[in-house]
Amino acid sequence: MPDIAYRQAGLDDAAEIHALLLHLAPEIPLLVDTLEREEALYVLVRNCARSGESWVAADPEGRIVGFVLVEPTQLRRHYGENELLDLHYAGVAPEHRNQGIFASLIAKVLARMVPVTASVPLYNRSGIAQRLAALGFRPAGDAGGAPLLRWRPGGG
Repeated sequence: MPDIAYRQAGLDDAAEIHALLLHLAPEIPLLVDTLEREEALYVLVRNCARSGESWVAADPEGRIVGFVLVEPTQLRRHYGENELLDLHYAGVAPEHRNQGIFASLIAKVLARMVPVTASVPLYNRSGIAQRLAALGFRPAGDAGGAPLLRWRPGGG
């Protein structure tokens, strides 16, 4: 198993994260059938990379093989109050799966000890809902028909 390096994502990583996200789009599923949708996804990737809350996993050659795109919740929040993170997307390249990369990336986010919310699309084929549940995420309602999961420090 190759050594994987973990680091906070930066703006310079956006294009490579976006390319991997597009590769994983069918299993998430992501609708990127128009240039406008693909550009909107790239804007989200850039915003998350800029937030300081997102992480990447890189192989020994420095190629990004996994990512978790996270940013502070923008709604119903005042500066410095009720901090909450939104996990938008996470993924690992198929050839690097089953090596603990996903769990390690999520652990980096949870180490902040701030509640994290994730919405999982109904037709997701990656098994992310089960993986998040195994890492302590619990059902927290639904967001437009998609299950909403939340992790809270201390497990509550």
